[in-house]
Amino acid sequence: MSTATMTEVAVHNAAHLVGSIDFNSIGEVEARRIMSYEHKALGYRPPPGSLASQAQAEAAKHPKGGPSPPDPALLKKAALNDAAKIESERGHPIPKTTVVDGIDFSNITEAEARKLMSEEHKALGYRPPPGSIAASAQAAAAKHPEGKSEIKIDPQVLTEAAIKDAARISTERRSRSASPPQVDVNKVSVEDQKKLQSLETKLLDSTAGTVSAAAQSANAKKEID
Repeated sequence: MSTATMTEVAVHNAAHLVGSIDFNSIGEVEARRIMSYEHKALGYRPPPGSLASQAQAEAAKHPKGGPSPPDPALLKKAALNDAAKIESERGHPIPKTTVVDGIDFSNITEAEARKLMSEEHKALGYRPPPGSIAASAQAAAAKHPEGKSEIKIDPQVLTEAAIKDAARISTERRSRSASPPQVDVNKVSVEDQKKLQSLETKLLDSTAGTVSAAAQSANAKKEID
């Protein structure tokens, strides 16, 4: 399995494991926010089964929401994540808007651009091409090498963006298919399992329930057998 394909698998898998929201705390205001974020990211109205659609249905039961409404930042992250999942399941590259969220190119520094280039290069297995987030960041940083010293981008945001953009590029370059790459965990080598785990660790707080965890379990079973 190529490095770029593994990155696609890791990003697609991570999209199913993050961004959960307690619908009991969702009111009409929060549901509208989710719909707005997801609609903008997709470029079309979120379909039935989407996070936005579910949020609207739940909010209708309790329009004013719960006593502790979710952080708007969490709503946005969940909406963008769901948009990426929907496009990935349709065999499309994830929307670029879901990749660059949280990165201001007008303030990015050369050091931050180098970090993006390094992470995206590792995730693709080759130098990120023109149009990649890494290439765009380098071009922007060249105009203001120091950026704004008081504005720093979280390294984790840079890492996640680089990996997600690598998956987007890999999908675009792959022959157009109706679904993301499929992985038989029983055929994943120990080396590939470790690479997948490394990618998933950068995207998730825990690798429990991931493809790499299933592959690790399958490899352990082979050793016992």
